[in-house]
Amino acid sequence: MIVVRETTTDDIENIYNHLNLNYVKKYCKNDEEEQKKNHERWYKFLISSPNYAMFTVEDLKGTFLGNVKFQLDEDFEGAEISLYLAECIRGRGYSTTIVNASIDELRFKYQNLKYVVAYILEENDRSILCFEKAQFKFKGQIEHGGIDYFLYMKVFE
Repeated sequence: MIVVRETTTDDIENIYNHLNLNYVKKYCKNDEEEQKKNHERWYKFLISSPNYAMFTVEDLKGTFLGNVKFQLDEDFEGAEISLYLAECIRGRGYSTTIVNASIDELRFKYQNLKYVVAYILEENDRSILCFEKAQFKFKGQIEHGGIDYFLYMKVFE
């Protein structure tokens, strides 16, 4: 069973260790401690910002499984989703459940929410399948942050 709950500052260490540490060790060898401090500052900002909603994913034992981040638009009617899963859960069929559960939590908190978008790299077949199973519809290819993505959208009635 999966638990999705709001992220707190207590989760920052797990997010770093499971989702960022390997990248830092590979690409920032001489700057690991500084990268950790930057990570902590960034996630504290995200957690406290009214423009973001973050959810931590755990099992019933409290084992960290991932994190879902939503960047909300100015009127809180739309959001962009980013899904980050720990290696131990990748490829095990939980991602659609996590996406849907996190959207349910977001909609409970922001009841005027009308849509959620996902920007997915063309070669990320697993993410495409996940979001299609979660009833997101392909809207075309779009440049976002200087990179070409597939745009998927879920609209709420």
